[in-house]
Amino acid sequence: MRRRAILTLPLLAILILSWTAAVSVHASSLNYRIHDERVSVDLSLHFFQNATAVPAMNGTFAGSSGQDLASALEEGLRKRSSSITVSSVSGELISAKGWINSTIRFQVTGVSTRKGSLLTVNCSWIPFNVSRDLRIGDLNYNLIGAKYVRPAFEKYVNFDKPPLNESIASVTYLYGAEQESPSVAVNRAGNATLLDFGHLASRFEWWKREYNVTEGLTRWSYNPETTLDLTMTVNPREGAPSVSRAFYRYNATVSVDGLAQAEGDTISTDASGSFEPLLMLAVVLVTFAVAVMASWSYRSRRRQTLRRRR
Repeated sequence: MRRRAILTLPLLAILILSWTAAVSVHASSLNYRIHDERVSVDLSLHFFQNATAVPAMNGTFAGSSGQDLASALEEGLRKRSSSITVSSVSGELISAKGWINSTIRFQVTGVSTRKGSLLTVNCSWIPFNVSRDLRIGDLNYNLIGAKYVRPAFEKYVNFDKPPLNESIASVTYLYGAEQESPSVAVNRAGNATLLDFGHLASRFEWWKREYNVTEGLTRWSYNPETTLDLTMTVNPREGAPSVSRAFYRYNATVSVDGLAQAEGDTISTDASGSFEPLLMLAVVLVTFAVAVMASWSYRSRRRQTLRRRR
């Protein structure tokens, strides 16, 4: 028994490390690009789970599936901002092995106001959530936790009672690296939703702001805590243990042309196409040129002084 446990631990470590490496590479990205009075949204989503098999799928959001998605997106966004309109919905979805991968693109209008050249954009809708069950073919791609992960995790909650106790020695639930009670783990699994971005901070003081002089672009980025990181290890009385995992994480960027500022959940920018970015670039270039000339002049005077001393 002890020998089997010793042999099992390295195997579990290798499996967990390999899954960790895989999911870290495939973190989802949410990109919001403000231009004129609309926002282009580009979601690249990657949900990993090996708790159960999901239907293999390679499809696009077109026809009824595209209409359902557009309706669900608008419904979810309007919970946060009632004036929103969603249009131009498109994208693809692939499910294979342990991954459900989806790319979703759409346009948002009705969230901005303009006074002269000042454009103000309400971004309170960005941490939106779609709670509707969505399907493409035989795949339930939004409520992934309720459909696929929870049943597999819930199966072993009462492992210590008949009939499971006859074949199962122990079951461990982890959230990240911390042990979790079966009931809490199962609830987390059941709440896992692909189109749920509630972990994003709604106020931009929590986001990292950068201004790219060469692109004339202001960008905010945010990397929230992991949305889902569940592991269930089932140790049978005979044979090797099995490890099931569900993982979902995303990061987000919001970008806008020009030198923009944010207050709370609102972004303001000069939409007149002003020369401010070019002016800033010119200032940087002139400052650099002056520094180079000053350095060259200093070295030249120093060489002349050394020659005189000789």
